[in-house]
Amino acid sequence: MNANEAVSDKGTFAALSEECNAIFDTSKRMPEFVFRRAFDRYFAIEYAYVYEEQFGLLLSKLSTLFEDESIHYMLLDPKPGDDYFRMTSYFGAVSFKPASSVEERYMPVMSMKGNLPRVLVSANAGVFWGSSRKWAIHCDRISWETAVIAVPENVDVRAISSIRCLDAMTLSSYMESQYHWKLATAAEFCRRFLANYQLQ
Repeated sequence: MNANEAVSDKGTFAALSEECNAIFDTSKRMPEFVFRRAFDRYFAIEYAYVYEEQFGLLLSKLSTLFEDESIHYMLLDPKPGDDYFRMTSYFGAVSFKPASSVEERYMPVMSMKGNLPRVLVSANAGVFWGSSRKWAIHCDRISWETAVIAVPENVDVRAISSIRCLDAMTLSSYMESQYHWKLATAAEFCRRFLANYQLQ
């Protein structure tokens, strides 16, 4: 992968994996509680936003608020590590350093064109976090097409981004539209999700 942000150094990958595991319970998927600790506020969004430039802008806003030195992304599925490296020449992790570079570099790095691996195209699930560890985002494409953003109490994602956030009612409608042939499954997801995340 011809991108400086793609992590191809094994020591760097090991350090990021340790950091990732301190923030996320990587064995869990939504609607379970996927973070190692409770955050003050949770915002749910449609996964499709992760492919868009405005998501990179949101990462930039969060990193500015919390003075992050860097922003990281780690694949959860497919599993990052040596096998992924053999297929792609990087370990399945990406670092934007300095964090301010994410606004310009998010789309070129995460949605690459041509022959290069396209990080998000191959991702079924993945996570973002800032080096401050004060915010985190868990993204699940393969199951629920949903991402959950965890932030401190003084942050309102709706105020700093044009991304549409889902409340309990719109989450239910979204799930029903995604799984209209399995409405009971959609309803059960919403019930369990809302028990774990009090949406803003």
